[in-house]
Amino acid sequence: MRIAIITAMEEEMAPFRSQALITSKTQVGKVIIEEATYRGQTLILVESGIGKVNAAVATTLLIERYKPDLILNSGSAGAFGAGLNVGDVVVATQYIYGDVDATCFGYEPGQVPQMPARYDLDAAWLEQAKEVAATSELPYSLDFGLVLTLDSFMSEAERVEGIKATFPAVKVSDMEGLGIVQAAAQYGIPVLAVKAVSDIAGHGNVTASSFDDNLDDVATHAAHFTDLLVQQLQSVYVGS
Repeated sequence: MRIAIITAMEEEMAPFRSQALITSKTQVGKVIIEEATYRGQTLILVESGIGKVNAAVATTLLIERYKPDLILNSGSAGAFGAGLNVGDVVVATQYIYGDVDATCFGYEPGQVPQMPARYDLDAAWLEQAKEVAATSELPYSLDFGLVLTLDSFMSEAERVEGIKATFPAVKVSDMEGLGIVQAAAQYGIPVLAVKAVSDIAGHGNVTASSFDDNLDDVATHAAHFTDLLVQQLQSVYVGS
């Protein structure tokens, strides 16, 4: 089974690189793709750069060159859902764009014209993730639910409240996830996304510096659960 891990930033990839033997590295623009030996298995590590377009470009390059069976997106996110705290982890069950509005043409909020209104992640792979969550002792809280992707750092309370009113089920938001999911969907390749909370959206104390202060610990939490997924999925595949 060929698994790829995509992160947006070097800090989010660092926990994986620290446990991997990198056997080759290529770079196209902002995108860094590394072949690695990880826990005795071949793994593709992709650092995409920040934002939807970088994520989609990285995913397309990855698929065209390596044709993975599964893509895991590990990284940080801002919390919208009640009860979420910095360091908690959310596994996406569904993705919607939080900053797309073509409703004047009859489309749903978040729906790119002529594209799906929302993207449901693969149910079978999510069951594997839920099994891992249920059978593992985790040093953080973990939840499953809706993730939004939008090209903004969500520090403004008024905007956050508007998004929550439009998408009341939202747990967290990121800046790359649906770029990965949408690109992979064109090829029929499933994605699992693991997002650790780096900040609470709309709180007045959310700044770039507070995000930076939390990033290393948050990246470690996201990588921890992603690593558990890699171990589980590889064992299932080898045993099947």
